[in-house]
Amino acid sequence: MNGQFTRRTFLHGAGATALLATYPAGAALAANSDWQANAPAEWDRILKAARAEGQVTVGAFPALSKKMSAAFERDTGIKMNFLGARPRELVARVTAEAQARNLTIDAVLGGGNLLKLIPQGLLQEIPPQIILPHNAPKYFRNGKIKYMDSGGKYLLQGAEWVFGWLVVNTDIIKPGEIKVWKDLLAPKFKGKIIAHDPRGPGPGQGATSWLYNTLGLDFVKDLFLGQQAKYTRDTRAIVEAVVRGTYPVAFGAIQFQVERFRREGFKNLGIILPEDQPGYLTGGFSVLKQPKGGPHPNATTVFNNWYISQPGQEVYESVMLETSRRIDVKTGLPDYLKPRPGVKYYEAYNEKIYFSRKKVVKAITDALGSR
Repeated sequence: MNGQFTRRTFLHGAGATALLATYPAGAALAANSDWQANAPAEWDRILKAARAEGQVTVGAFPALSKKMSAAFERDTGIKMNFLGARPRELVARVTAEAQARNLTIDAVLGGGNLLKLIPQGLLQEIPPQIILPHNAPKYFRNGKIKYMDSGGKYLLQGAEWVFGWLVVNTDIIKPGEIKVWKDLLAPKFKGKIIAHDPRGPGPGQGATSWLYNTLGLDFVKDLFLGQQAKYTRDTRAIVEAVVRGTYPVAFGAIQFQVERFRREGFKNLGIILPEDQPGYLTGGFSVLKQPKGGPHPNATTVFNNWYISQPGQEVYESVMLETSRRIDVKTGLPDYLKPRPGVKYYEAYNEKIYFSRKKVVKAITDALGSR
């Protein structure tokens, strides 16, 4: 394999993207001149007060730090204090600070882990803050701004992309060999499948939870145990195994690594979305939350509007490779990540499904055995 990669890998279990800090930025940022166009008079007051506060502290995935901080300050004149941390660490810190009423963080991007703060009254409502005309629902998929919580007030989902696909070596796996998921149970695939370990947090666990909910526990056992799937938590090793042909089929691989190998010139990577279950929708790290009582309320309102604006979402999509829900954001992501019109996908990012995952994960872990 040509080249060595300097890596810093972070995992999370709700949809599953792992990004490397060395990944180059995607498409160039769009012109930022019109995201505040035709703003109401209230916006001028908020922006003035935000600039007086001078800063906003945002906790999010570390890979976003440089590009998001620079773009936000460029577009608003407000400094961003970017707190990059592993999702679990960030959630623990924000939860403790919110419950102690001693916040140092204004806004958080991540999964749905702060859902538990809603019944405690510790999250700020976001919809009343979204006041710019260019953030109207018509600019978003299906004509709506999506919220992960059932009440549609606290967890704004910026991205929505398709996951659960298979990565295959096209020199070995020929077209039509895998049409539906049960095709993977054929004897010829025994010992030929590599997967991100579904027994721990990460993309394998999220995708396996989807298979459990759609195809059942027996299928999960037949796939992983019956076919003697190889487990790993190394996201790069999964795709490398497919490229080499050691394991020509991968489950739980992530788009960052697929596109990285393709960029390095490897042409034998294919994506398969079996017809009976063509992937599921997830929000990755894109969910915006605002703990109540943060230190810079006006600057946070500015950030909330900027984050879901065209320039804000272009930053997010180009770095994270997660498809924005804005229909005017086009950074050149591959088609397999984009929801296809007319396809009914399983939706993993809603309050009901998210809260049920603990039970599902336990059932999967019990069935597959401990690590």
